[in-house]
Amino acid sequence: MVAVACQGGGIHASFEVGVLTEILKDMEQKKRFKVVALSGTSAGALCSLIVWYGLASKNGRPGTPRAAIKQLNDFWDRFAAKGGTFEVMLNALTYAAFKAREQELLGVNAPIFSLNPGGLITEAVTAALSPLGVRRRYYDLPKLLEKACPQFDDIDWDTLETRLLVGATEIINGVETVFDSDLNMGGDGGKHHDPSTVTHQWRQRLPLSLAGVAASGTLPEFREAERIEGGSYWDGLYSQNPPIRELLSGVDKQYTPDEIWVLRINPQQCLHEPQSNAEIQDRKNELMGNLSLNKELDTILLVNQFIDWFPPHVGDWYKKVTVRTIKMTKETAESLLYSSKFNRNHRFMDRLRNEGCRVARDWLRRWPVVGYYPDDAAY
Repeated sequence: MVAVACQGGGIHASFEVGVLTEILKDMEQKKRFKVVALSGTSAGALCSLIVWYGLASKNGRPGTPRAAIKQLNDFWDRFAAKGGTFEVMLNALTYAAFKAREQELLGVNAPIFSLNPGGLITEAVTAALSPLGVRRRYYDLPKLLEKACPQFDDIDWDTLETRLLVGATEIINGVETVFDSDLNMGGDGGKHHDPSTVTHQWRQRLPLSLAGVAASGTLPEFREAERIEGGSYWDGLYSQNPPIRELLSGVDKQYTPDEIWVLRINPQQCLHEPQSNAEIQDRKNELMGNLSLNKELDTILLVNQFIDWFPPHVGDWYKKVTVRTIKMTKETAESLLYSSKFNRNHRFMDRLRNEGCRVARDWLRRWPVVGYYPDDAAY
């Protein structure tokens, strides 16, 4: 049993689309493993949602890896800026604005004009996009999710075989939040949980919803906070990237995955100490996405050690979990900057997706002799 965890990283998640495609192909054709859980934050949450939706049974009709592959790649194609002239122009302007932030003269960044996502000017600009030929699903994340998952309300929750965890951040009280399909399946703690183990003041689990996935992808620079059940939510990058703890904590041993495969699109290392403002901004974003993840992964390694040290006790409650990393090539990771996470040019996205396919095919060919975390997180 395998859980696949997808980091957030904007358009760099195109790499994850390729990796997930190859994982699904291997699962269908060779049947060497079964994906029992998916986890994601931000763009990683979008990828995880679409794969999970394709695998889920709806109205008594089972999902399949083949359906998940098609829906994932169709979704990502629709996410790219190629629907019309104004879409391409809008992407070029947005990407140019982020590139401009990275330019500096004598150590000073160029001034950037930005819009309040809740302001009147933003509302006026948004209202003008559709008449100009820009698809609503291009700029409206909830509408995109509704189109991608039209039968979300018809999912057969009681027969789900794959769990989905989506990370977000409740910003008023500072609560780490996971939207968990397990809670849609009944019971106070969910199908796989002991309810007494899942109550914490500064973190919470809520039932999975499309609004929860939209919350996970809500960057405050672009969207107002997503409001769900009285809470206000931003991107999950600020808390978990992606959720890992909930795959194991309080989960019955029989439902615990044997392996967790982390699709890492924020490189663990950088070439040198960041010097320019562009390098500093990029590295801050990478560290934000990696350090919280590593703490959760290190806890798994610690529990694995406890099972060795105290097998009659800890081993009765927990089982060892192998953590592995799938990452882009060193050359690609070093060539990307923070600004390119906002580049929805379809050629750029296809290049990363194709690399994900190549990397995953080679990795799966060698699996399970592919190394372990933490060593495989490095280049």
